[in-house]
Amino acid sequence: MRPTVCTLGQITRCILLSLLLAGCSLPARQPPAALPNANTLEPASNQEQRWWRACFRLPFDDEQQPRWSLDALLAEQVAAPALRRHAAQIPLWRFHRRATEDAVGHQFSLLFYSDASTAKSLFAELQGHPLTAELLASQQLNQLLTPCGPPDQDQSAIEASSDPSWDPRLQKTWPYFSMGVSAHWLALIEEVGRDIPLEDNDSAAQIKRFQRIQQEIDEIWREDGQHAYLHHLNALFGYQPLLMRY
Repeated sequence: MRPTVCTLGQITRCILLSLLLAGCSLPARQPPAALPNANTLEPASNQEQRWWRACFRLPFDDEQQPRWSLDALLAEQVAAPALRRHAAQIPLWRFHRRATEDAVGHQFSLLFYSDASTAKSLFAELQGHPLTAELLASQQLNQLLTPCGPPDQDQSAIEASSDPSWDPRLQKTWPYFSMGVSAHWLALIEEVGRDIPLEDNDSAAQIKRFQRIQQEIDEIWREDGQHAYLHHLNALFGYQPLLMRY
């Protein structure tokens, strides 16, 4: 279908004009431990680096709907600690979420750029995490695939995990954007979770807590996402026209 040329500014202008600015003060809070960052593209070891993927495959609920809160649980409780332990060896990483009625179904993935030794250690930590075992035992998690994806594809280039239909320059730089968004989403999970205590130290209590966290994040996205994300991304690119494909 023929694309329509429009700008996000045109779509959102009437909403933005109605926003009021408000200030508030919050108590000081300690930031989370450092995550991997993209300070350099140079290998952290003498081994060749490439993209690796770990895939958590999850069942749909009784109404055949994805349980998105489990993605947040796995990100904060299982993936983040492993990422932080290997921060020096991982220059790029990101999360990917999908849920479709096909052979894969609901899948939460961690992608990271590292050498084979780091990948092996990180995969072992994901597989050996007590929460992974509990979720598998209670059938809240179908399986954890490490590694995940076609083994015969060359994943050594920075752009290897980007969409091949994009401009090659976008392919090579997009991983930085996706890592920043993933780190922000993880930080938001942690920040929201500060005000939601864990009632018990088992997987059932964790699942219940993260259902509340997911509800809070859904509300933030619904109320502030248009301005916080779409408007500011639009501004970053200078309010230029954008092809919207339907």
